Amino acid sequence: MSEGFRLDLLGGTRADVYLAREQPELVCELDECGFSVAGDLPGLPHDDERLRRILCSCSAAIAPEPSDTVARIAAELDIPVYANASREITPNPSRIRPYAFLIGRLERDFTHAREAIRAAVESEAGIACLWSDDGRHRTNVASVRERTRLLIKHATFVIAELTLGVESPDRENPSRAHEIGLAIGYGRKLMLSSQEPRRYPYFSIADLQMTFWDTEDELEQQVRAWIRVERDSVARTVFNANPTIFTFDPKRRYIGPRTKALVD
Repeated sequence: MSEGFRLDLLGGTRADVYLAREQPELVCELDECGFSVAGDLPGLPHDDERLRRILCSCSAAIAPEPSDTVARIAAELDIPVYANASREITPNPSRIRPYAFLIGRLERDFTHAREAIRAAVESEAGIACLWSDDGRHRTNVASVRERTRLLIKHATFVIAELTLGVESPDRENPSRAHEIGLAIGYGRKLMLSSQEPRRYPYFSIADLQMTFWDTEDELEQQVRAWIRVERDSVARTVFNANPTIFTFDPKRRYIGPRTKALVD
């Protein structure tokens, strides 16, 4: 249930359309109409739940000869199925398009790290990566706290980046603890990362693996690696995706207060 929650991804395609198999001409036609063309992951055995996850965010499905499975799941989700790129296909605003949600530092000095995470998510999982003030999404919820709750609830997965900053070098941010608790409570897949090697900051997540990184290029590779491990339940193929390339810039490297102490 979306609880009436609406999410618009800004500056990109208008909606997602499922394509049963890649057809370059059809992909091109849908791309020109402003649709993101999504499909199942290659190289994996069929799985109803994965197909349902990918289909549930789509405004329509296109399958010239739909399999019984595609037809059945589309019918369950009330998604129209077309034989080709029909002009009748229109965006369905009630469909929440897939995205990952980032919990972490939103300060300007951490911009390069956020760029690394976004590039890894968009390239490896084929979905958007959002955080609360990224300016690339719009919702129908005015309250920041409620909007954050719903963004976590409806996320495909959550990345909690726990690196400390100069604004709070000696203690963990309680807002992050609350947001991580929401992710766990809603059963979201959760990746934890931090630049500083240290004890787990919150006792309730001590049984979860945390990834440590030194530079942003390491962070990007670690996010990619985590997605590859979890791809059956978090990723999809996007046939008309533009590659998201991350280039590490040493001049923009973030060095946290505890990391700086080790370096010095």
